[in-house]
Amino acid sequence: MPLPFVTALDVQVQDVGDATTGILQFPVFHALLVGERLLLEEIEDQSTLTDQLQRLAQVIQHMDGLPEPTANLVALRVMSAHNGIPVVLEPLETMIRKREHRLIHEIEKCQTAKFQARVTRMVTAAIRYRLGEVDADCANWTDDETLKMTEGLRDAIYNFMLREQRGGKDQEAPDLQAMAENLGKPDLPQPTGAQSSGGSTTSGLTINSSPVSDSPTAPKRSSGKRSKQAPDS
Repeated sequence: MPLPFVTALDVQVQDVGDATTGILQFPVFHALLVGERLLLEEIEDQSTLTDQLQRLAQVIQHMDGLPEPTANLVALRVMSAHNGIPVVLEPLETMIRKREHRLIHEIEKCQTAKFQARVTRMVTAAIRYRLGEVDADCANWTDDETLKMTEGLRDAIYNFMLREQRGGKDQEAPDLQAMAENLGKPDLPQPTGAQSSGGSTTSGLTINSSPVSDSPTAPKRSSGKRSKQAPDS
């Protein structure tokens, strides 16, 4: 039932997709709808990812004798570089990335699973609450139906919704220092970015940024509690 607006909202629409994926028209609000946000909150539990990053930070703190804030930042920088984000690692960070390659791959698997679930749910929410207003068949759209879509169209809808979530604004460069300071706190900032939902291993910690060259710490001597020798990942 429509609301009795005195002045109705002038809703714009945007074409999403291209000739290779098919084109859908979505209404543009520069925000998420309440229903979309509630649907996303069902899978927005950050605890697993936070715990995994803290595991890496705690290992770094113990093995390399770094204070907790620095270890948190190094953990984020190492994972960012591993995920293909252009972060210029210091020699100590490069050594840590090689030494902890098994734990890093475990975290990557966790991130990938969470990212794929978020992509699927974001697209489901967009179809259900935006296209469902004009097509009754879309009002009960499910995650299973989203998974049957082509990767290209799914990515196009997801990237459109990311921009809606940012209020129609372009993505800003990440602040790894602020993220490190919030590591382990309940309100850990969730980085988001326009990424492919397909074969790429880039996952929950997905940020497009310009190179980050500021060093969190100068290389230090390891505590020697564990061998630094490890096979290249």
